[in-house]
Order: sequence, then structure tokens, then C-alpha cells
Amino acid sequence: MIIADLHCDSLTKVSAERGLLNKYNTSGADCRLQLFAAFVPHRGRSAEERRRELMRYANVYFYETDRLSLARITDSRELCELTDLGGMGAIFSVEGGGGLLSESDELFTLSRAGLRVLGPIWDTNELGSCCYDKDDTGLTDEGKRLVRRCSELGITVDLSHMSDRAFYDSFDISPMPHIATHSNFRDVCGHPRNLTLDMARAIVGRGGVIGLNIYPEYLKPGGDATLDDLLRHIDYGLERLGDGALALGLDIDGTDGRYPAPLDESESIHDRVVNELLRRYPDATVRRIAGECATDFFLENL
Repeated sequence: MIIADLHCDSLTKVSAERGLLNKYNTSGADCRLQLFAAFVPHRGRSAEERRRELMRYANVYFYETDRLSLARITDSRELCELTDLGGMGAIFSVEGGGGLLSESDELFTLSRAGLRVLGPIWDTNELGSCCYDKDDTGLTDEGKRLVRRCSELGITVDLSHMSDRAFYDSFDISPMPHIATHSNFRDVCGHPRNLTLDMARAIVGRGGVIGLNIYPEYLKPGGDATLDDLLRHIDYGLERLGDGALALGLDIDGTDGRYPAPLDESESIHDRVVNELLRRYPDATVRRIAGECATDFFLENL
């Protein structure tokens, strides 16, 4: 079985004492693909400060993937080799724009180095509004230019964290498939970080996929969630979108240590989620959600 995860924040946790992989953020599966996100929020810092932070994370990504002998996946040929031979592969992504501008040297350099997924917005920045903004102004002119430039460079736009208007702005600007790497469904849990059904259908209709998130507040109102609440989102997605649209985007190391019961950091979160899915759904459906939908997407779009 292939296990592919569209989003984790483990890259931002690397320190002198702690490496990129540990017992809870990887899997025992024969073939694994993980998107490692460089998380660079705005939080009042200048664009230059954020660009420097982003380049630091890129250096950490290269160092750690070399140290751990992880295959850095940048094109479909490399992904085919991973799925044929097994092992673990990594894709570099960005969460939060990182102060990148459409014509910046950093964006071009990172694309050449393997950046393949970019979420322009985490908190509101010079690129556009986030999902928490009461005054939803969508993408700025610079944000629109960045989305166009991503399409030209072969970088997939991640719609997670965008405001509703910014979400649709991105679709209007770029003809390429978009993804939501770590988002659930607003009809099941009415959190603004989750997708409306129209949003989800827009992603799937363009050939994208949706990575399901295990952050408790995105699973159940109030956040007192269990794995049964994750299954409610999966049931909703399967009924309305089919099994070709759902993937894992578990947000490990981005949940402040909070997970739906009984998950914790004592052992592989991926393996326990997949084992729970196998108790509920047909094997073929689990294989699609666990990894095939994500790898099929990247085989078409890397």
C-alpha cells in the first residue's frame, strides 16, 4: 500500500536535538510520500525577513532529506520510480507565501530546486485574505500575479487557509488543477478553514484532490473530536465526490500536539489512521484515500 500525506509541519520542528522523521510522523508502509511544508506566517514580519526564513527551511529540507536518504521528488519520473521500488519520498512545499513575490529570485530558485506546492496564504499577507478575515478582499494584484507565475513554473497552488473570495480568485486566474492539502468539509464541521461543497466540487472538477486534516477543531465543533469524526468527513466526501478525490493531509506537527482520540504521538499516526479506515471501508477505497489519489495527481501534474 502507498501512504501519501499532502501536508505536515515537521520541517519547522527540526532542531539540533530533533530530526525530520520520528516514530509518529512516518509509516511502516512499503511506499511513502510526504509533503514537507515550510511554514512562514506573516505575523508582522517584513517580506524580506520571511524570505530569509523560507530559504533557511529550504536548506534544512535539503540537509535532512540527504541525511535520511529520502528521495526528493520533483517530477513524474522520480515518482514512478518511488512507487515501483518503494521507500520514502519527499516533496517540498510552502505554507504561507513566505513573502514570495511573483518575479522574485527566490520563487524561481525554489522552483528549480524542487518546490512543487505553494499555499500563498496562511494568515493575511500581501498576497490576499485568509479564511478568518471578516473583510474578505480576496487575492491582491500581487497575489494574482503569483498564482499566474506558479502555473508557469509548474507549481501547484494549495488553497488551504485562503478566504472564500481568494479561493475563487485563484480558480479564475489559473487554468491549472489546484489542491487543498489539509482541509475538511464545512457542512460536517462549520469551521471557516473547511471547504464548502461548492469549493470541494470546484477542486475535483479541475482535477485536484483534497487532503483530510485531523486537527480536532476542523473535525468537530468545539474540537472534542475522535477518529469517528474523521470518518464522518470521509463519508461525506465519498458520497458527494467519490473515492477519486480524497487523500490524507493530516497536518502532523501542525496541531499543537492535539489529535482526535485515540491518536497521540506514541506511534505512527498514519498507520493507525489507515488501520481505522480498513475497518470501515473496502480495501480499494482505503488504497485510494491512503495514497493513490495523491500519487495519481502528482503523476499527472509534476
